[in-house]
Amino acid sequence: MLGAPPQSGLQRRLGSRQIAMIGLGGAIGTGLFLGSSLAISQAGPATIIAYVVCALVALVIAWALAEMVVVHPEAGAFGAVAHRYVGPFAGFLTRWTYWTIQVIATGGEVIAAGIYLRFWWPQMPLWLPVAVFGLVVIAINAATVRLFGDVEYWFAMVKVVAIVVFILLGIALIVFGLPHAPATGLDNLTGHGGFLPKGWTGLLLAMVFVLFSYIGTEVVSVTAAESADPVRDIPRAARRMVLRLSLFYILAIAVVLTIVPWTVTAQGSGITSSPFVRVFQLSSLTARPEALEAER
Repeated sequence: MLGAPPQSGLQRRLGSRQIAMIGLGGAIGTGLFLGSSLAISQAGPATIIAYVVCALVALVIAWALAEMVVVHPEAGAFGAVAHRYVGPFAGFLTRWTYWTIQVIATGGEVIAAGIYLRFWWPQMPLWLPVAVFGLVVIAINAATVRLFGDVEYWFAMVKVVAIVVFILLGIALIVFGLPHAPATGLDNLTGHGGFLPKGWTGLLLAMVFVLFSYIGTEVVSVTAAESADPVRDIPRAARRMVLRLSLFYILAIAVVLTIVPWTVTAQGSGITSSPFVRVFQLSSLTARPEALEAER
């Protein structure tokens, strides 16, 4: 019909519950599980502050993007907003820049997933899990909107449950201790050079790596064109997602830095030096007391 708004061809089937979990799932990834050791190597226990400050930055960005796409809930998200208000070139550049970032991030995620599988099956060639996970990602994104939302919801739930279990297990180890693992207390937060061992410069450098952990929070705004009620759901989902993500990140990093000395966590860059792997190893019911003392 003449004068009718252009149709994007996208189905508006996503609810606020699915949108918030898609944002959480998009943000929780290698930036936290593998990359947090880089931030810890720069700031030590003060990495906790870096995660708090960067959480505020992520909240401002996610909320601002949500408000913009609510006004223009069309395909293209913030790329379409840039096109409308800044110009065609800005819209073109924003869209292709974001596409490039997503390609790089998706490649990094499937490679990291393959690395994690090789942690249990070291003889497995890396290309095999990378190819399988890549095909799974393509298939899910090619599915219907409702199926995509449900799959993303439950995949994100796995990550959330894993982090919650990690936090609870870590708190128990810090306060009460576990079999073959005495309570660690809070000494690691102030030992080994103090809470801010490399000064404010180290803290600022750590924020560069910490910001990478919050990449993915913008996914909530991208879903505006597929949201059943974008005016209501997008701002609500953005706020909830960033606040929950910040809580998980800050508590998880605090647990890591309290249980394992930051000087140990900062060593190496492989999966065995991932701070989360180290904490699970230390909290293992079969951990030997002498191994725990060696980590200290």
